[in-house]
Amino acid sequence: MSEIKEFLRQIEMFLGLSERMVAEVAKLCRPESYEADHIIMERNSPPTHLYLIREGTVEINTATDTAATAEGVVVTLGKGQSFGEMGLVDNGTRSATVKAATPTDLLAIECAHLRRLCETDTDLGYLVMRNIASDLSFKLRNRNLI
Repeated sequence: MSEIKEFLRQIEMFLGLSERMVAEVAKLCRPESYEADHIIMERNSPPTHLYLIREGTVEINTATDTAATAEGVVVTLGKGQSFGEMGLVDNGTRSATVKAATPTDLLAIECAHLRRLCETDTDLGYLVMRNIASDLSFKLRNRNLI
């Protein structure tokens, strides 16, 4: 568990959380591993989980066809980055398909569980949502809509 807590402290979404808060979030984390080319989440699917990249890289693809062509790749994310966090903010379907570009180790957090924690512990909820808003604002300013 301490390895997960150390990792969470490095994730932008959890900056400023107290030791107790980090421990609560760590309880929600589930390790997952994917081989290269495995689809982790598909465009238009429900926002069930958010993911934190421990090792490896993923490709975020906004192509509208099911083949998710290379022309639709918007960004490649790696260690310490996250995806799927918009599922915490709204309940809209996924805006992109995410595929493991290399063998990838993730921490998955069920959106409903983290949302419930944020509602119960409003200090934690404020910090997490502020950090997500700051990250999304940065991405929008830089025209990277993922």
